[in-house]
Amino acid sequence: MDKLKELLIKYKVLVSNFSYLAVLQMITLLVPIITLPHLFGVLGDTTWGVVVFAQSVALYLGILVSFGFNISATKDISIHREDTSKISEIVSSVFILKGVLFIISTLVITILIYTIPFFKDYKLLFLLSMWLCLYEFIFPIWYFQGLEKMKYITLINLGSRFIFLILIFVFIREESDYILVPVINGIGSVFSGLMAMIIIFRKDKVIFFIPKISILTYYFKESSPIFLSNLSQLYIKMNKIIIGTFIGLDQVAYYDVAEKITNLMKVPIGLISQTVFPKIVKDQNLSFIKKILKINLGIQSLLLLIVIPTAPFIVKFISGKDIPLATTSLIILSLTVIPVVINNTMAVQTLLAFGFKKYFARSIIGSGIVYGILILNMYIFDYWYLYGICIAVLLSEIATSMLSFYYVKKNVYSQINPI
Repeated sequence: MDKLKELLIKYKVLVSNFSYLAVLQMITLLVPIITLPHLFGVLGDTTWGVVVFAQSVALYLGILVSFGFNISATKDISIHREDTSKISEIVSSVFILKGVLFIISTLVITILIYTIPFFKDYKLLFLLSMWLCLYEFIFPIWYFQGLEKMKYITLINLGSRFIFLILIFVFIREESDYILVPVINGIGSVFSGLMAMIIIFRKDKVIFFIPKISILTYYFKESSPIFLSNLSQLYIKMNKIIIGTFIGLDQVAYYDVAEKITNLMKVPIGLISQTVFPKIVKDQNLSFIKKILKINLGIQSLLLLIVIPTAPFIVKFISGKDIPLATTSLIILSLTVIPVVINNTMAVQTLLAFGFKKYFARSIIGSGIVYGILILNMYIFDYWYLYGICIAVLLSEIATSMLSFYYVKKNVYSQINPI
């Protein structure tokens, strides 16, 4: 017990941040799952598939708005947390750059709406779904993560998700109400963004100003390698678009069920990663990273042993109906959790945290190439099926884990001795 107390005191900030992140992640993932049976039942498989398809396009554009700042800005804030003027520079620069990128993403969706018939048929839905990009722009999770103040974003998101939960059950009563889904989501995102702004600029006294072009260029370039590596992993957002285009909108809804459950399994990975990343950036302790890897592998192995045998029951519980396609997809996607643990530990917590951005990018780009080859084969032979998409994701994650492990062993361990 004394040893446990010592550990809790030693890692007090980490434990606190982990606790808040746990609540945040559970809220973020559980609220959509709670509303899923209701939305499936009221909107129907195909209409709900259209809504998910529109959200996927917005998430795709959200990668542009994010531009890797959620990692690079977190690192910068963590390093300069004691320098108030530098914090103001980082915050101002990131908000301005994200604002420009948000305008560009809005122009892109507008062009798609007026050039593609399907997008034009649902133009209001696609425009309203851009709340996802707006949220990426105005909600500075990178700021709170860098300062290791996860309490604020947890409380803010708790409020916005509660609003979303209530409004979904109150206003979504028939199929024609599908257009209200992105509206309700948008209300929550605006609320979160405004609360975050109040904390940053009023409570924390951060000063917003227009930095010099050279400063903006510096932060843009610093985040570019992360953005480029994210581009190669677009399959995470692209899958639903591919399924909706080549297989069927109803199967977009089935894939969405499997993906939501898999994402729930990955919560511990994200929690631990976001909690320890600022510490790893500061300490660069390889022994600590090894401990994190073992903990994550143990948790995910246990979850796999639970999820795979009970997949049919879980899908029925989440969606409110038996969906064999979603069940098999869940089993395949759930297998990605092990390579994802290795990816996160080797690529993000080691290569990126230790400054090996080039090798981080190569690891991610390699997985994108594997995914592209697999999808290209399905296109060439015109043989599209849901399970093939899931297998492509699994093989891509395995490729990333192998590449990142190789680069860590070759570059990090050869230059830095474990502490």
